[in-house]
Amino acid sequence: MLDNHELLKKGIIMTIAYAFVMSLTALAAKQAQTLIAVSTLVFWQSLFCTLILLPQMRGRWQRRPFSVWRIHFLRSFGGFLGFLCYYWSLNHIPLVEASLLRTCAPLCVPFVVLMLHKIKVPKERWVPLVIGFIGVAFIIQPTPDHLNPWHIVGFISAIGLALSMVTTRMLSQQVSGQETLFVYFLVSTILSLPLVFIQGDSVVLPAEVWPLVAVVTITLYVGMYLYNLAYTYAPASIVSPVSYVGVVFSGFWGWAVWGHVPDVYAILGMLFIFSSILISTRMARSKG
Repeated sequence: MLDNHELLKKGIIMTIAYAFVMSLTALAAKQAQTLIAVSTLVFWQSLFCTLILLPQMRGRWQRRPFSVWRIHFLRSFGGFLGFLCYYWSLNHIPLVEASLLRTCAPLCVPFVVLMLHKIKVPKERWVPLVIGFIGVAFIIQPTPDHLNPWHIVGFISAIGLALSMVTTRMLSQQVSGQETLFVYFLVSTILSLPLVFIQGDSVVLPAEVWPLVAVVTITLYVGMYLYNLAYTYAPASIVSPVSYVGVVFSGFWGWAVWGHVPDVYAILGMLFIFSSILISTRMARSKG
């Protein structure tokens, strides 16, 4: 039996591994999108992950009330919206900036909770939220001369991720993790297919894209597996700030592959957002 120190250590290692693997997902996705549409990539990654999870669901299905299926759909839609907007933003802004905006999901969680549960944001939480959104402003630079709409799309990915985080927590007490992921990938497959045809693209992948789609699928599945392990070993107050190391990995890939170097505003935004997440998780830990 592992003691708390060993569990915490394992949780941190799993979180760092998750962040690294997901940075590879983003790297492969950005490369793949030079050859196929975003909706096509989302369709194939979702379909493949659905097929990987299908055998794991054998004998696990149970009858669920409508209230559970409603949460399933909200979680699936949030995850679908998050990945779709994240991938779209990767086409137009540096990898590190898209990753930074996606890591703003914890800032959006209180507002998702407000919409779903009518629970107001506690007064003490406004300080880290304001700090975090100052960081977002540094990245987006919302002035007529600098505003890039794709930064807004990148931030919408954080809103989608926040919705999936809140609803995953709601589902965790009622269904298995495999069921949550299976339903998510299945719904994502269904939602992305019409977008493929709306965009005038084809579901048939060119031969040169298959290796990139395979990397996206495998790393995405492994990343989510590591993510679940991280939360098994360590509390969210540890996992959330440690997972921010993924921004560092994304910054490295952006520099190594495309020569992108974060400007002073992106660096300031990074510091503000990380500080906000750190303050929030410390508040959560002190209350726990």
